[in-house]
Order: sequence, then C-alpha cells, then structure tokens
Amino acid sequence: MDAVGREELPPRVRAALLLAMGRPTEEIGPEVGVSGRTVRRWRARPEMRADVRRVRLRLLDGAVGSVRAGVGE
Repeated sequence: MDAVGREELPPRVRAALLLAMGRPTEEIGPEVGVSGRTVRRWRARPEMRADVRRVRLRLLDGAVGSVRAGVGE
C-alpha cells in the first residue's frame, strides 16, 4: 500500500498498520493526527491488539509469497 492509499484509512487503522510494522508509538501519533498517548491507549485495547496481529499475519503472508515467487523463478 502506498502512502496515498494509507492516508485514506482512518487514523486507528493507520496506527494498527504502523504498529504492526514496528514503528514507535511516539512517531505514529503525529503521523496519524493524534497524540502518542492516544496511540498507547488504542494499543492497550484488545481489538487493537487483534488488528495489529491480523496486519502482521498479512504482512508475513505477503513476504512469504514474495520469497516463494523469487525461488520459483
């Protein structure tokens, strides 16, 4: 997903994506338009943890798919 597509997502969804990518909370807040404290509160909620887990799995699936495609060439 490019940066333009990411801008169209709601802040909480963008935060989940950035958390899944390992970005620091204090960097995520300003990037999505909220405070770092808000991102920390979101991160503590079970539904956000589940969202981050889902995003990480999708990122991992994509990475594995890329490796498989490269091996098959």
